[in-house]
Amino acid sequence: MRQNRVFAVSMLVAAVLSMSTLTSCKSSGMAVTSKGQLLKIDIKGVDDLPDGGTQELVVGIANRGVNNILNVFVDVEIPGELIVVSEVHERGMEAASDRGANGDRVYHYTIGNLQPTETSVARFAVRTAFGTMDRTGDIKVTAWQSDLPGDKLVETRQIKLRR
Repeated sequence: MRQNRVFAVSMLVAAVLSMSTLTSCKSSGMAVTSKGQLLKIDIKGVDDLPDGGTQELVVGIANRGVNNILNVFVDVEIPGELIVVSEVHERGMEAASDRGANGDRVYHYTIGNLQPTETSVARFAVRTAFGTMDRTGDIKVTAWQSDLPGDKLVETRQIKLRR
């Protein structure tokens, strides 16, 4: 009788743990919720640039789930070692920018409705100004949405100095 109780309790604990890992998970720029929403952040661009080099940096916010994701707020932080020459964002994204702390440029976006398989994109033409650094600070993209685990998803990357 005691063995049956221990077995039942251990099965219940295993079921609860497996359900909690399935309902909320974050890894490498991707997060999933219990509503079938799968939000993905991509930061695309070159891995290295010469000092004074110019390149396009593409930030994509994608819905890879089966339900709409509503009211996504996105912050893109560009470090001081990158000078933003131009910024273009797609329809469906509303944008505003301001100077952040530590001299970083912070761009704020709102995406009202991100439908399944849809990707919203912001493109930045950036020029490097490494100075004495051998890499940039973190290019950090944070997506805020109430259904995400911890209410946010963060992805970062850096650009190295090409010698």
